[in-house]
Amino acid sequence: MSVTKTETIGWGSRLGSSVKGILVGLVLFVAGFPVLFINEGNTVKTAKALDEGQSVCVSVDSNATIDDANNGALVHMNGKAETADTLTDGEFGISVNAIKLVRKVEMYQWEETSKTTEKKNLGGSVTRTTTYDYSKVWSDRAIDSSSFEEQAGHENPGVFEFPGQTALASTVTFGAFRLSENQIGRIGGEKPYSLGKDYKCPLERVKVQGSTIYVPGAETRLNALNNRDVVAQPRIGDMRVTFSVIMPHEISIVAKQHGDTFVPYVAKTGKKVTLLSDGTKDAAEMFANAQSANTTLCWLIRLGGFLLMYFGLRKVLSPISTVLDVLPILGNIAEVGLGIVAFAVAAPCALLTIAVAWFFYRPVAAICLGVAAVGIVVLYKKMKGAKKPAAEVPQQQQ
Repeated sequence: MSVTKTETIGWGSRLGSSVKGILVGLVLFVAGFPVLFINEGNTVKTAKALDEGQSVCVSVDSNATIDDANNGALVHMNGKAETADTLTDGEFGISVNAIKLVRKVEMYQWEETSKTTEKKNLGGSVTRTTTYDYSKVWSDRAIDSSSFEEQAGHENPGVFEFPGQTALASTVTFGAFRLSENQIGRIGGEKPYSLGKDYKCPLERVKVQGSTIYVPGAETRLNALNNRDVVAQPRIGDMRVTFSVIMPHEISIVAKQHGDTFVPYVAKTGKKVTLLSDGTKDAAEMFANAQSANTTLCWLIRLGGFLLMYFGLRKVLSPISTVLDVLPILGNIAEVGLGIVAFAVAAPCALLTIAVAWFFYRPVAAICLGVAAVGIVVLYKKMKGAKKPAAEVPQQQQ
């Protein structure tokens, strides 16, 4: 079922909103500069810290014993992360010897989706048409139906009767060492938990299908006469529950040895070096992966900083296109042109900020790139000058 809402926004209201948006646009545009500058600094500091760590890292053949000679040193070790802890979920009767136990819960709920179209009218007003559609979905988040356009008949419970939760082993050993809480939380390798054929759920009127527990709402569970098939006939408020676990397995660690445990290594740049990977990996591979992740993050933040500048400028310039929307065709042309202007301003501003940051954090690299750029320009001009006389000969003969 769909609900359609149509409204007309006058030219004056649109102009007022766009003028108010100038301040927001300025904030976004200005925010892009420190984001880009600080990002370059963090990237360089992290890269230098990783280089420093790799140069002093000591690979230890075995973690079965603690070598006091390595105390305070940055070490690399391979071994098995193990625990004697038993993690339980009393509500669903789950008990397993694992590093991590995760309960994942989805609830059957109403979901609202909307699609909006706008039509510019002569005189600058805009007719906005929004269509709201409603469907029943399984979702791992509580969907607030109080904000729906049409609430009647689309009410959601609002909260999970059995919310998702995570249990971590308190003690995880790594050979002769103990892992910190932070390191335990960073261990990956999560896999689905199999319930087993003899599994029986403590809750009434649930249905187990494979590794999924289908839990009807409280109204159904508390009604002894209600034999509804929760799988074939789900109702709003029903839940389905699955579990996943992280079992003991081989991991690789790069960290500073501190007695019988590990702490982050603090490099000269102030950045901390502490790496953990699932599986058996050598030190070179772990540092290479960390450098790659650092580079990827740098480019993502660069893009984010540029977009802050671009969309900030678009909001600053938006009153111009709104004024010209008195004639819709002029407004459309202005929007395209202002988009080009915003890009033409934001791009060099972003590049200039990155360049300044490079001169501040990477002066040698920046100078080399600058010299190379000048050299390319000079070479291009020389090549262009050499071709010009040859091209003019046919014209003189003619």
